[in-house]
Amino acid sequence: MEMRATRLAPLAALVAIAASPLACHGGSSSSGSDASSISPQPGPPPSAPAHATPIPMASIEAYVNPGHLPAYDGPTGSIEGTIRVDGPAAPDRKELDFGKCPDAAFVYGKLFREGSVAALDGSRPLADAIVAVTGYSGFYVPERADAVALKIDGCTFGAKTVAMTFGQRLDISSSANEIWAPTLTQAPTPALMVVNSHTDPVKLYPPHPGYFTLVDTTMAHQYAQTDVYALLQPLHAVSGIDGHYRIDGVPVGKMKVNARLAALGREASAEVEVTKGVVQHADLLLHYAQRTVVPRDGGFPDNWKK
Repeated sequence: MEMRATRLAPLAALVAIAASPLACHGGSSSSGSDASSISPQPGPPPSAPAHATPIPMASIEAYVNPGHLPAYDGPTGSIEGTIRVDGPAAPDRKELDFGKCPDAAFVYGKLFREGSVAALDGSRPLADAIVAVTGYSGFYVPERADAVALKIDGCTFGAKTVAMTFGQRLDISSSANEIWAPTLTQAPTPALMVVNSHTDPVKLYPPHPGYFTLVDTTMAHQYAQTDVYALLQPLHAVSGIDGHYRIDGVPVGKMKVNARLAALGREASAEVEVTKGVVQHADLLLHYAQRTVVPRDGGFPDNWKK
């Protein structure tokens, strides 16, 4: 059974998957679940959600665990696979100017990034897709890390998509000599913070769960843009340039793997039976149909909730 993409709900109706435990470490179109390799078992869960921001803990808990559910402390498995895309090849972003940094065109020059190896059906590996696991209830899965790190490399952000859990901070460092001023456009900016290879990382704090756009407000890199998702739980991942993803620490039971890419305006999902210590395989296929205007992402559709 091939899992195909579906159209997203209107952007204004999309909701950050903030109240639902979702696992995002990859996705792909699935024709079944094939067990392979061994899934590591995590240690005891933290007693509380991640709290590495100025936001009060009570406000974070109100989003990530509004029902005051116990933290999951049972056996886990893993899900991995490949996200692929079919339809026309990604078009050029002709409106962007890469004159000052031609290398940036390799990252931002197309509407989306895809691998060069096509399958027999014409589909290609899809990079930068956000993947999440949903479908559990009766407990919550706490975040184990305080921060997500992103490194500016040359004249590009280190990633086109970032998935983090609400309550974490985003640490942005740089290997570049020139100044960058990373900013989340949908978040208040009380002060301009800058970073280069000689400074400490800039720390950014999403003020609520949802979708944000990371840009450089110096205007020196107007093409550089990263989609940032602040999710309600830590089971999330982003596909690599080869389309691969993997999510560890998934509670056992029947789950759903979901994938989407903002530039496509599509999502796909597959059901997976997670068993203790086993890596299950699930691939997802997203469809690209050319259109004149690409809407910005507004969060997650309601059916991505647990």
